[in-house]
Amino acid sequence: MVSKSILMFVTTMLMCLAAGSAVAMSVSPLHIEMTSVGSSGRSQFTVTNSSPAPLPVETTLKRLELDENGTVKAVAAGDEFLVFPPQAMIPAGGSQVFRVQWVGEPNLARSQTYMLAVAEVPVKIPKGRSGVQLAFSFGIVIDVAPPQGQPDLKLVSTGVATDKQGKRHPTITVADNSNVHGMLELTVLRLRAGSWSKTYQPSEIAQSIGIGLVQPGKQRKFILPDELPSGTTTFEASLDYQQRQ
Repeated sequence: MVSKSILMFVTTMLMCLAAGSAVAMSVSPLHIEMTSVGSSGRSQFTVTNSSPAPLPVETTLKRLELDENGTVKAVAAGDEFLVFPPQAMIPAGGSQVFRVQWVGEPNLARSQTYMLAVAEVPVKIPKGRSGVQLAFSFGIVIDVAPPQGQPDLKLVSTGVATDKQGKRHPTITVADNSNVHGMLELTVLRLRAGSWSKTYQPSEIAQSIGIGLVQPGKQRKFILPDELPSGTTTFEASLDYQQRQ
C-alpha cells in the first residue's frame, strides 16, 4: 500500500479507483523506485487479467505534489517516461509485462513523484442495448531520485490528534531536508511518555501508514494508529532511518 497517507500511496493514493464485488485485474508492484540515470532508470510492472474475457487497458501519467497533510495535487506529466506498450489487450487469464523507462532530465535537481494509472478501457455497448460497466483503474506510484544524494528525514514536531470516536493519537511532523525523497516506512520510530513507550518497526509503519512519502524540501504530518494513554498530552519521539538495501 503506498500510504494511508499517498502511499494508503495515493498511502490509498496507491489505489484501486473502481468498486465491485470482484476485481477483473491486478497490478504489481504498486510502488516503483527509480533513479534518473543508469540501469535504475528502467523498471517494469505486470498486469494480470483474472476475468473470462479479454481486457483492454491503457496507461496515463500524472506528476504528484503532496502537502503537509498528505493531500495530493496531480498535474499533467510531460514526456519524462517511455511506457511500453502504452496500451494492451490482455487475454482472459493472461498477463502483460509493461516496461517503464525514464527519458527525462538525467541530472535531476531533486526527486520527482508520479502516478502511473493503469485503466481498463470501457467496451462500447452495442446500439440498442443497455447495461452497466465497471471500469477498473489502479495507480502505481513512481519515485524518481537524482543520481546523487540521500534522504535526510528529521523530526520537526509532535502532537496529539483526536479522532471521531474521541480517541487521542500521537502525531509526528517529519521534514526531508535533502534533494532525495524519504519514506517513513524505512524508519524505526520510538515514542515515550513517562512509563509508556511504543516502537514502530518499518514493517509496522508500512502496514499501518503506507510508504509515508516525504518529498524533498517538504514536511509531512502523520497520525499514528495507537491510542495515547489517558492524560498524556505530550511525548518524546525519535526517528532512526534505515537505508534501503
